[in-house]
Formats: sequence, C-alpha cells, structure tokens
Amino acid sequence: MEKIHSLIGSDFDALVDDLSALLKIRSVLDESHMTDEHPFGPGVTAALEKFLAIASRLGFRTKNIDNMAGYAEAGEGPLFGVLAHLDVVPEGKAGMWKFPPFGAVVSDGKLYGRGTNDDKGPAMSALYALKALRDSGTALNRRFRVIVGLDEESGFRCIERYKKTEEIPEEGFSPDANFPVVNGEKGSLSFALSKRISASGIKSIKSLPEVIAINGGTRLNVVPDEARILFRGASAGHLEKVFLPDASVRNEGAGVQVVVNGAAAHAMEPWKGDNAIYKFLARLDELDFGPPALHAELFKLRGLFNGETDGKSLGVACRDDISGPLSCNLAVISFDGENLAVKCDIRYPVKADGKFVLDGIARAADSIGWTPEVLKSKTPLYVAPDSNLVRTLLDAYEAVTGERGEPFSIGGGTYCRAMPNSVSFGGVFPGEEENAHQANEYIALDSLRRMTHIYAEALARFNRNAGQQ
Repeated sequence: MEKIHSLIGSDFDALVDDLSALLKIRSVLDESHMTDEHPFGPGVTAALEKFLAIASRLGFRTKNIDNMAGYAEAGEGPLFGVLAHLDVVPEGKAGMWKFPPFGAVVSDGKLYGRGTNDDKGPAMSALYALKALRDSGTALNRRFRVIVGLDEESGFRCIERYKKTEEIPEEGFSPDANFPVVNGEKGSLSFALSKRISASGIKSIKSLPEVIAINGGTRLNVVPDEARILFRGASAGHLEKVFLPDASVRNEGAGVQVVVNGAAAHAMEPWKGDNAIYKFLARLDELDFGPPALHAELFKLRGLFNGETDGKSLGVACRDDISGPLSCNLAVISFDGENLAVKCDIRYPVKADGKFVLDGIARAADSIGWTPEVLKSKTPLYVAPDSNLVRTLLDAYEAVTGERGEPFSIGGGTYCRAMPNSVSFGGVFPGEEENAHQANEYIALDSLRRMTHIYAEALARFNRNAGQQ
C-alpha cells in the first residue's frame, strides 16, 4: 500500500491535467443534435472519446459501446465495477459563475467547472486509483472496470445499453455521491401535469395584460433558477412594481418579458435552492392578467404545490427512519398559448410504498382537472450495512481518513440502482459543501487527492479478497 499511495502522489498533477481536459468539454445532453452516431449529442460523445483516449494512454484496455457508454479495464478474474458518468447538467446562468463553467480554472486550491464533483472528478480519481494499484506491481486477482455512462443526468439509457451486451460486475461502487458509504437511495418518480386551455378560456379581457408564453426550468433533477413570462399589453413599469427585486423586466418586441430569478440546487435537496417557478406563482395575488382561464389554472397549480419541498399539499408527504422525508421539486413549467404543463421530480423514502406516491399524484391531478403522466419511476435501493461490500468500503475509508464512518441514505440516484450488489462511495466528504448542479461547482484539490487514496485502498482490499464474498 505504501507504494500505491506514493504513486498517487507522483501522478497527481497528471490526474488534474487529465481531469481539466475532460472538464473543458461541454457534455450536456443535446437533443437537437442526437443522431445514431451521437445518441446523446456530439458534446457527450466527445467526453467519452476523451476519457477513453486518456485511459488508453495510461495503458488500460478500453471499449466504446455505441457512444452510449464505455469502460477502462485492467486485471484478470471476477469482474468488479466502478460506475461513473461523464454527462453533466446544463451550467445555468453564466453570470452566476465566477469562472467559466467549462474553463477548468484552479483558484485557491479548488478546481472549478461543471462536472468537477458530479461526476468527472470522481471518475478520473477512480481511474488513477486503479492505475496506482496496477503500477505498484500488485498481482490483480480481479478485472477492475471503470464503467462510464453518458446519460445519468437525464435517464439511464446508457447503462441499460451496457447491460444488453456487456458483462455485469459481481459487485462494485459508484463514486457519485458521498463518503463514507451510501447504502440507500430513495425511490424516484418524475411526472408531468398538463392542462389545455379551452378556446373560450383563451379569450382575453382588453383591459388586462396578457401572458402569451411561460418557460421555466431545464431539467427535472435541478431546482429551476429562472422562469420567463412574456406579457402582451403590459407596462414594464407596472410589472417591475410586482416582480422586483426578484426579477428583471425588459421590453421584447411588442411585449414585455419578465425573468424571475432563483437559485439552482440538486433536486434531491430542493430546500437548498430557490425555486423560480414558485416565486412566479407567489406573485399571482399581486397581478391580474389574461387569459382568465390561464390565471385560474395557475392558481390551482399553486395550491397543489404551495411552495413546498415535501409534497404536503400534493398529498404525498411521508418519511422513514432510514432515509428521511420525501422531497418534491417543481422543476419545469411551460405555456405556449394553448397548453399549460409542468414537470416534477419526487424522491421518496426507501421504506415508502411507490404506489402511495403514484395514487397521491393521481388524486391531486384529478382534484384540479389536470392530466397526469408518469415520466420515469425507479424503486429505492438498500444494501444491508453489515454486508461484505459495505464493511470493506468503510474499512478502506477508515484506513485513509482515520475516521470510522457509518453508512447512510440519500435522495439522489446513481447507477447502483441498475447494477446488483453496488453502493455509492464518495466523492463528497462529510462537512463539505454540496455543490453539484449549482453555479460555481468545484472540487477541492486536497479532496481529489484524498479520494484517490481512498479508492486505491478500497480496490486493493477487494483485490486481496477476490472470491471471498
């Protein structure tokens, strides 16, 4: 182990350089440029190509799986998987970043950029940990495979593609959450609610300003930091009185656009953000506008969510002693002149019944006359804390940090849901700022170095214990 840890120290600058090259690629799902060659868009493909080129240069066996996933591998024997991803959420408002979101800038001991924490930094850390284990001269009694997907932030299509043709690891971990060990992940459910505004309801009242378009939020797993409302026949001065200081108001063509500002956060902890859609809905009492039917339906919608993050008014609030309360994120809203729709992300406790949540949503939608649609549903994950997998990871964490941690549950979802006998292991340390999906995402270089030592320690232990599950 002494040689392994020494190699990590000597390789660390190269790790940072390779991670920086990966961070400079804007690997955001690009649905407008999805093709057979680029199933998630060319930017995401470029990130995979860069990762595999780095891994190949470092001497690993690599494979590109239809530009949907890939892996780097070393060793022989039973397969152990490290499950990471290279896609990232959109950067949001560039003005909120103090450095370019894809600039990979180092400042004050921190590396800034979208994906530093989620999940390019931990993915590269795991790759270099495996390199140190291999280069130490240790006989590898397992095949260690760093598997990278390209669709974790918007679905698991990549990992499902992997499972169609590739070998499933006997066990593994994902460096895509928190230390010491995450052995439980809440169930997740995303759904849409929609309402068509009738032709009679679209008729405006001449004395009132009219809303002709609404657009807010970008992704289900991000608290929306912006909501745009386009008015016709409205006074910019009047709208400023209603929406300032939480918005900007400007003339746009023949209309006036209001941009309500919030703060992004990960949907698993929506209370850490400032939901721009909720802020818009909160202003309904202060502003009369048409079409009358739209105004009425927005009031109904507000009553259903009521600015809450626990789903109480929606009728789905619940909690357990393992993973805590349900979380609810009203993530996206749109109105195109005829159709009003929202999308919502829910994370429910590991002991909760998914049917209870589904039934609650159906009742809530029926109560206001909207049409519900389930978009995605994933059951909870839970691995016993006394399992060999969890105990070995905790031992590795303690060996490096000197701290005996305890496993816990989170609201986020990782590839562990799709792979048997796997849990999340890092890369955010206890007490560190949770900045994934937020502006100014960063990873402290000291944390990057420490996690690489921990991953190497864990891989070495699983290598020694091959066949002793």
